[in-house]
Amino acid sequence: MDRKKAEHRPKEVVIVPHGFEPNYTIGFVKGLAACGINPVVISSDSTHQRLLAIGIRSINLRHSESHSRPFLEKLANIVLYYCRLVLFLARHRDSIVHFNGLFRNRIVLLDGIGLNLVFKLLSSRYLYTVHNVLPHNKDNSRFYRWAYRLIYRIPDHLLVHTQLAKQHLIERFSVPERKITVISIGLNEEMALTDLTAEEARKRLGYQAGDKVILFFGKADAYKGLDTLIEAFDMIGGLPSTKLLVSGWFPDPAYRAMIMEAMESSPRREDILLKEGFIPNEEVEVLFKSADVLVLPYRNIYQSGIVFLCFHFGLPLIATDVGSLREFVDHDTGIVTRTNDARGVSEALCLFFREQGRFRREKIVRNAKKFEWGNICRPLVPFYE
Repeated sequence: MDRKKAEHRPKEVVIVPHGFEPNYTIGFVKGLAACGINPVVISSDSTHQRLLAIGIRSINLRHSESHSRPFLEKLANIVLYYCRLVLFLARHRDSIVHFNGLFRNRIVLLDGIGLNLVFKLLSSRYLYTVHNVLPHNKDNSRFYRWAYRLIYRIPDHLLVHTQLAKQHLIERFSVPERKITVISIGLNEEMALTDLTAEEARKRLGYQAGDKVILFFGKADAYKGLDTLIEAFDMIGGLPSTKLLVSGWFPDPAYRAMIMEAMESSPRREDILLKEGFIPNEEVEVLFKSADVLVLPYRNIYQSGIVFLCFHFGLPLIATDVGSLREFVDHDTGIVTRTNDARGVSEALCLFFREQGRFRREKIVRNAKKFEWGNICRPLVPFYE
């Protein structure tokens, strides 16, 4: 009798974010909880208390993720994290492990293959969410294509966010179709949404009521194309009262220097406002309510969580035609550029401000309900049973 009870006892579900975006992790596990799954999350200082506050079991094995720590402290912290993680999984080796983070590029053989094998060997079932089929800027690397061909063979099942990513896994990495499930990214509902008005938000940033505000938000890396947007902004000088609001951080010092030079040399320098650095959740609302439109001038990407942040605030968007962005940008939510260069972005901006009345924020919010995490996670329940 005891053996039968043990056989039918629900398996523990362990979510390993590996330092990936805290808001994604919180939204995802809230969606699982809404579907009746009670996971335990391997957390860090940035997520531990937030998880406990919403009733999710959290084990803080990562501790600090501060970039300002001395190198030796970072090294000791990451080594201890790996040791704690392996020991935890060894003690819970009958659990279902879901890795929904990113493997580190600098140690891809240790992280992507070594840790991958640990997940496989110390679990009853191992799921891996593929956020990017290859790491950004590694598409032409033979080494990374070889490494990820091995990486994708280890998990029991792969989750991807778009049909295009699924197609690339099948065609470029020979992953069997039956091993892949497509689920969208969910709405970023962790960002505060108060009764702050657009007028109040603009006043905080020094904008006038009649200004037309174009927003760039998030990590400013070369593949994100901020330089393309600045060039496009210079081209729309004929549109009165247009302003460019850039809010983000620069992981690459060389690209930052390039952007600073482009801003300083722009004939519209006085119309560009840069808010550099990481923006806390509670301050994001001011940016998105100040803006008329957000621009994703990306050079390459599969999908972007910022799309779902726009949906959360009802903000229309303009996106280049790369990856699967077209799947989420329709007549009501925004415009896909005709060409993926500065000319295409400038044309899309001019078209947007001519037809701005058709983009209704309340309709964008209403139509985005299908992307609530509870709906997104429902098809995953059988994988945890």
